[in-house]
Amino acid sequence: MISHNKIKFISCSVIAAVISTLGHNALAHTRLEVPEVSENIRVTNNVVIGHGCGENNVIGTSVVFPDGVDSSILVDGQPHTGDLTEFIQNWGNLNTKIYSKAVFTFQAEKPDANGNVSGFWAGGGDSLPHDMSGYIPFRTSAALIEPTSCAASVKFYISIADICEITPASGFNENTVNFWTHNNLGTIYDRVSTTDDGPASLTILRSETNPLPASCGTGQVVEVKPSAAQINRDMPIIFNGNQVWPQ
Repeated sequence: MISHNKIKFISCSVIAAVISTLGHNALAHTRLEVPEVSENIRVTNNVVIGHGCGENNVIGTSVVFPDGVDSSILVDGQPHTGDLTEFIQNWGNLNTKIYSKAVFTFQAEKPDANGNVSGFWAGGGDSLPHDMSGYIPFRTSAALIEPTSCAASVKFYISIADICEITPASGFNENTVNFWTHNNLGTIYDRVSTTDDGPASLTILRSETNPLPASCGTGQVVEVKPSAAQINRDMPIIFNGNQVWPQ
């Protein structure tokens, strides 16, 4: 006969296993620690790497923010042909890497032709164990939503590649790289899966000190995703002037 204490131990073990599984699943995707921020506030944030490539550890990560130059813009789900500045005033250089060797030894920002930071990468040193999460810190400066716009929020889709093996593009598979990207841009970095929401996101929320114009009603939801040209330009990792990923 199983004793009361043994039954209690088994029950507690099962509950602990369920909680552990739920916690792991909640962090399964690579996402931002703080996915929503209010305008006018500078925020320290983290890219949270959820897991490795199967049983393979993560050796680096590449992060790309939409630059707003040739990005695709949706307003309440419909394509918008205007400029991002109609909705947010100062997006160009808001996101900067915070130096940290907590996970990877090497890191750098990705400047565009105007010197604005459009992303960053980190890698090298010890690898991140495949069954653990890793925090890659960065900072978002105070964003300003255009007061005359009807934008209640502006959501930026952030493309991320968690790299487990350095390969050419022909070597991309579930054991070498995890892509948290769009699946329809037409780049070599597109995510294959169509069953999840792909990229991470950062949403700028309109503050109470910047009220919507009376004509806007409840306001508009604005979404911004990068162009294929930007992803092809900014996703590779350049180290000491040489492209190290993909090979």
